[in-house]
Amino acid sequence: MHWFDLATLFLVATLLGVEFSVSAFINPAAGRLEPEAQLRFLHHSASVGGRVMPIWYSACTVVLGIQTWLHWHTPGRALLLAVDAIWIIISLLSIFFLVPLNNRMIQGVPDWKRILRTWDKVHRVRIAAVALAAILLMHALVC
Repeated sequence: MHWFDLATLFLVATLLGVEFSVSAFINPAAGRLEPEAQLRFLHHSASVGGRVMPIWYSACTVVLGIQTWLHWHTPGRALLLAVDAIWIIISLLSIFFLVPLNNRMIQGVPDWKRILRTWDKVHRVRIAAVALAAILLMHALVC
């Protein structure tokens, strides 16, 4: 089970790193481009993210559920249930709020810059939630 714990931590931590890098480095760098170039970049970035992130988030959800099942009779069970709940909320937030915003933005609607600012704010909340889930996961697996 030790290797599975490490694999779970790796999967969640690398997702956290990618989400953080989008907010801290990629989007600010894109913001320095001319508006047309920025929109093209966001379109390409969104198409890559749209293919990879659903698989990554789904894999994390499944693996976290398995972790909860494997650690059901341990002191970390309550923390793992909290991680599962946070992860489900993050996933629903992404599907029902961030993805539609992203889709509208990359279509180049006239207010795409306002939508991008809203997306960035909500994305930061998602990053904080992923970080909280990662910290709780680490603590639960150490218990």
